[in-house]
Amino acid sequence: MSRGPRASAVVACVDPAGRILVVKQTAGPFMGAWLLPGGNVEDGERVEDAARRELREETGYRAGELRLVALYEVRSVAGPRFHYLVHLYRGGELEGSAVAELNGAVLWARPREIEIHPNLAVALADLGLLDRDRASLFGDLAHIGVEMRRLL
Repeated sequence: MSRGPRASAVVACVDPAGRILVVKQTAGPFMGAWLLPGGNVEDGERVEDAARRELREETGYRAGELRLVALYEVRSVAGPRFHYLVHLYRGGELEGSAVAELNGAVLWARPREIEIHPNLAVALADLGLLDRDRASLFGDLAHIGVEMRRLL
């Protein structure tokens, strides 16, 4: 933790039917949860480039336009320690077809069709795709030992 938070990026893609593109996490603090595709920024990599790379690696899709929607500080307060600066992008038109990474899964789903992890719920609310009370969202995060603060 002495180096400070680690930069990461996630991409929210929504199809014309209102479904979101989610992936089953294969590693990390939220392993097994359905979340937006994304991951850590590599040394020397631009954040937007990391968002594009992670989207392609986890889903098989390539994004045209990416628009920064929010920046969050996400940290553990219990359990395994982590601290991230998460850049949330909204993806525009996609090219390619769904191909999950090794041991992963990729799915287009309406929010009510999947179990929504508290981390995903905050992003979906900020994107206007989920109508949830902020206090409820942050209560759910606290229940799993996570603090999430919007910086942008």
